[in-house]
Amino acid sequence: MNPDVRTPPGEAAIALFAKAPRPGHVKTRLVPPLTRDEAARIARAALEDTARHIVPAVDARWTLYLDGAADDSIRLLAGERGVTIAEQQGSDLGERLATAFQEMRRKGGRRLLAIGSDSPTLDPQRVRDAIEALSTWDVVLGPAEDGGYYLVGMRGSHEAIFDGVPWSTAAVVAKTLERAAALGLTVRLLPPWYDLDDAPSLLRACEDCAGDGRAWGIRALVKELESKLDPARG
Repeated sequence: MNPDVRTPPGEAAIALFAKAPRPGHVKTRLVPPLTRDEAARIARAALEDTARHIVPAVDARWTLYLDGAADDSIRLLAGERGVTIAEQQGSDLGERLATAFQEMRRKGGRRLLAIGSDSPTLDPQRVRDAIEALSTWDVVLGPAEDGGYYLVGMRGSHEAIFDGVPWSTAAVVAKTLERAAALGLTVRLLPPWYDLDDAPSLLRACEDCAGDGRAWGIRALVKELESKLDPARG
C-alpha cells in the first residue's frame, strides 16, 4: 500500500467477530488436550491480543460483534481501544456476517471488512491492504489455511456472496469465490494465514510472536500449557 494514500476518515469500518470466551462455548476442538477452561483462556487471549495489536494499527471504525454476552474484562478492553460492542444477529455465520455488513453500511461505512479473533498474529498491514483494495475491487478475501477465511470485505451491497456457503468446512473460500463469480463481482485475494484451531497452530503462534518486543497473552499462555499441547516439549 502507498503510505501517502489514506482511506477517507469514516469510510472504513471493521467488524471483529468473536465468541464470548466461556468454557464449553469456544475452542472446543482443543478439548482435549486442554480442558474447557483452558480452551476458553486461549480464546480470550486471542481476542485480547487482536484488540491490542491489530485494532490500534488500523484506522477504521471498529465494532466487536460478539456471540454471547460481554463480561467486564471485555467491556473494559473495548472501551480502552475505542471499540463498540454489538451482538451477532442471525441463525448461521452467513446471516451474522450479512447483518453486520448491513449495519456498518447504515452507519456510513463504505469499505467494509470483517475479521475473526482467531488470527491475532496477523500482520495489520494485511488489513490495511484490504481496505485499500476496496477502492478498486468489489470483494476482498483473506483465505485461512483451513479453507475458511480470516478476513472478508466488500464495497457495495454484496452480502449475497454468503448465500449457500458451507460454514465450518474446507470449502468456505471456494464457495464464496463461486458466488462472487456468479454475481459478476471482482475479488482480490490476500495471502493466506492461519487460525488458532489446534495445538500445532498454537505452537506456531507462540513462535511467530516471539522476540518482537510486544506483550503477547497468547504466547505466555501457550508456554504455560506447552506440555499439554506438545508432550515432547514437556
